[in-house]
Order: sequence, then C-alpha cells, then structure tokens
Amino acid sequence: MPIYTKNGDQGFTRLADGQDLLKSDVRLAAIGDVDELNSFIGLLICKVPEELTQKLIKIQQSLFVLGAHIATDSKEYLGNMKLISMQDIVSLEEMIDEMDAHLEPMRFFILPGGHETIATAQITRTVCRRAERSLIQWAKPIQNEDYAISIVYLNRLSDYLFMMCRLLHKSLGVPETPWNSGK
Repeated sequence: MPIYTKNGDQGFTRLADGQDLLKSDVRLAAIGDVDELNSFIGLLICKVPEELTQKLIKIQQSLFVLGAHIATDSKEYLGNMKLISMQDIVSLEEMIDEMDAHLEPMRFFILPGGHETIATAQITRTVCRRAERSLIQWAKPIQNEDYAISIVYLNRLSDYLFMMCRLLHKSLGVPETPWNSGK
C-alpha cells in the first residue's frame, strides 16, 4: 500500500471509520496534538534516565489508545481497546507523589531550561497542555462524556511532566532558575 493516497490534497482526511473531515476540523486538531505529544514523549525517552523510560512508554501506549478513540466512534475498529481509566490517573498521581518526596518544596516559579533534557521535558509539558485544550475543544461541545477522564489524565500528565523536570534538575545537578517577576 503506498504511503501517499492523495486523499488529503484537497484539505480533507479520512478517519478510521471512513468519515471524511476537513483537516482544519477540531477533532483532527485533537488527534494531531495527542500525536505530537506522543512524539515529544518519544524524544524525551531518548534523553531521560532508564528508570523513567518504561513509565513514559506506558504513557505513550495510553496516548495511542486515546488517539484511536478520538479517530473513530466505531466499536468495530476499536475492538476491546479501553479508553483511559481512573486507574491511569491514580498511577500518574502516585508517580508524581514519588518524585515530590525526593524534592524540596517549590518556593518560586521555575524558568524552563538549564539543560537540553529538561528543556525537552518542558516542551513536552506545554504540548501536553495544548493536547488537553484541543481535546476539551472537541469533546465538550459534542457533550462526549467518554472523554472526561481523558481530559483529567492529560491535565495530570502535564503535572507529571513538570515534576519530572524538577527531578531532572536535581538528578542532573542543574539549579532551578527562579522567575523574577520584577515586583
């Protein structure tokens, strides 16, 4: 099967269930932002210590499932693929709490950067926030409550990525740079 179908040349794309949508559709924005988030997590995996790799791969698996669900409403295509659950959120919260236990309390806003790995994690965090906004923009107007837990998951994932940045600062010996508001 050739990679190019030419179906998108006129600004349309086809979902897994055969539905045609304009490439500017909010649903496609949500799919694309979740895909971009997954790609940035893949980049982050290339840079972080081994103990974080398996956790991030598990997150990638969940994001692929989320993308598949956004891409089709068809149970035929989704099969037994379960959307993100409360247990996935609890798992993220446990990982956040574990990292937080090894860190000093946060006393100021932190500027992104200081090391390429930390900057990559910060970019991944901001892409996660965008994916969350895109999912809300698509799911809320159509009142699709199936995605309420996924929205919470993306919100918690951005918190996890922020805490990972703080942990990376510590493990890499890179001081956190406080934001100076000028006040």
